[in-house]
Amino acid sequence: MNRLKSLQQAATGLYEVLADPSLGACESGLPAGHNALVTGDDVTSAQITDLVGEAIRYAAQSRAVLVLAFLGHGFAPGGTSTLHLMGADSTEDIRDRSVNVSELLTAAADHPHVAGVLAIVDTCHAAGAPPAVHDLVAGARNGRTRLALLMASSLNQSAVDLSFSRGLTDLVRAGVASAGATLDVALARSVLDVSLGGQSVTGFLYEGGGASGGAVWIARNARTREALLGGLGGKLAHEELTEALAAVDPRIALPHASSDLRSILACREELLGHPPSAARARALRAVDGLLIAVRTVEFIRTWIGGDLTTDMMRHALHTMLAAEGRLPAADPHLTDVGIIDELTFNHPASEGDGRRTLARFVTLLGQACGKDLQDPGLRSWGQRIEAPVEVNDAIAYAARRENSQRLSLVVSLHSSLTGDWPEMLDGWLLLDGAMLHHEQFPSGTADRKGTESAVEEAVLWAEEHARTLALPLKRLDLAVPSGLLLAWRPEEAGVALLLGVRYDVRLHWSSRLTPDAVLRSIESVVAERWEAISGCDAGAPVDWLAHEDLADPHVLRGHLRNGRYARGIGLTHHPGADARLMELLLAYTPVLLWPHTSDGFPKERHVCLDQNWSAMPGALARAYRDRWCGIDAGDLADLRAVWDDQDWLRFCWFFRSATPPARTPDEETP
Repeated sequence: MNRLKSLQQAATGLYEVLADPSLGACESGLPAGHNALVTGDDVTSAQITDLVGEAIRYAAQSRAVLVLAFLGHGFAPGGTSTLHLMGADSTEDIRDRSVNVSELLTAAADHPHVAGVLAIVDTCHAAGAPPAVHDLVAGARNGRTRLALLMASSLNQSAVDLSFSRGLTDLVRAGVASAGATLDVALARSVLDVSLGGQSVTGFLYEGGGASGGAVWIARNARTREALLGGLGGKLAHEELTEALAAVDPRIALPHASSDLRSILACREELLGHPPSAARARALRAVDGLLIAVRTVEFIRTWIGGDLTTDMMRHALHTMLAAEGRLPAADPHLTDVGIIDELTFNHPASEGDGRRTLARFVTLLGQACGKDLQDPGLRSWGQRIEAPVEVNDAIAYAARRENSQRLSLVVSLHSSLTGDWPEMLDGWLLLDGAMLHHEQFPSGTADRKGTESAVEEAVLWAEEHARTLALPLKRLDLAVPSGLLLAWRPEEAGVALLLGVRYDVRLHWSSRLTPDAVLRSIESVVAERWEAISGCDAGAPVDWLAHEDLADPHVLRGHLRNGRYARGIGLTHHPGADARLMELLLAYTPVLLWPHTSDGFPKERHVCLDQNWSAMPGALARAYRDRWCGIDAGDLADLRAVWDDQDWLRFCWFFRSATPPARTPDEETP
């Protein structure tokens, strides 16, 4: 069988949403010391069978519902209807070196102490997974069991590149509007069957008479987030307090999240009247978390007041999460209550509590809104939530981050009249977006090697000025002609160290610096499209074009002229050496993406861009670095991008409208 390149990514994504306390709410299905996410090219059929057996026994010890997900290659031997999952040692149609999924599910569902079983199957022939009903009815439990299956394909059908698992992961993250509090098999099947198109998503549900517990569900519905505690408290706080307080004493009432705090403090006092225990400690943490959340929301509204906007909150949240390599929540309806609830009750386990994350978010939000970070009120809030050190650290972090963004180097290859490697490169050092210095750098040989040497000379020149200014240089903007965009990866240039290791390298289209009459006539349209793109908060605002969309240049030009593609444009395949196609597309869009591999970028790979859009284009630079270091960077690292954002469009206008100042003697290149 072909190697499933995206298996690790698909399995990890599904595992994360199932293990998310606010979504799938699963705990590890294996004892401590064992990783419940089992993937790899060397996992044999016997190992899979043994691990599932261990998971069944572990679920039975806790009287828990067992959730199993089988992703990979599968077959149904001959004309039979039983699914066999393939391990590293499996051969198609050979039963004794494969995993009989139906037998494992029967064993799990028929165990007297397993409260129920949910199975997710993403293989070819997935509908062969359900056990025979008579095996459940006549089993040890006499049919008094619960079993739910969601399967990627019908019995005689292939499953395409794990698109089912990816789609289910996205569905769990996004939720379903106008649905109930949970996503069950029937609802997920109906949604995925439509969205996946070529696959017949199948469901199976068995609920025997006398089985305890309600219907087995896949995840909580993310679209039902609301302030259930009232006032300043969110859904995660409500869920955690409900469980934690009930474990101590079901008679303890949920506190009301009001600004006077009396209800929360009374609840805390009542908890302290119970004897010390692990349950009481958890409940006290939950109450303290609610206290922190309420005080934080109240402070934000008082400190920032009328300057607070959704865009500012989104910017601060995405900036913080991107710096930590985390993805934002899928729900685009951002509120101050929702964000603080998420940061307080869904922080990384390594933090212990959410105070550090909260301090960073509030500080970055204040910075984005133009507030003075030396305002005594900020540190006073830190004292009230018992996080004075975390707030001081956050203020220092925000200052460092602001300084790291002040300087940028622009290097342009626009001087080439033929669109090939130029004889001379121009470099500008910008401070806070304004031009500080300008210099020209000869490439000598007017080829790739000469150009890369000139870029490195420009970097050395800029670093000398950066040291004088005592500011770090972290960003390198390169303006490149259309043809060279397809053939050159400047982030991989560099003799001693790749440029992309040291700097965030961003590609721009050099023709915007010297536009012809046609380009000038639609400049304002491109700027408006950037504004629309930058304001999008629901996935990637990209129109993807396949081979057939590009086959006829006249038809394509007509579609561009009539406004059909008014967002970013993505290509599902590498355009080869077609510089004219790049010129045509870039004339109408500020964002153009294309794959740099022969595999292309089909629809099932687009989810990586949806997940990382808020952190683009920095996420692209980080993905490249991860791949260079041998870290799984996912599909994102296979993309190239021209990113002509508002800053670049403004620089192009400045370049054409302002005369660069004459160089002073101390600006001469040594």
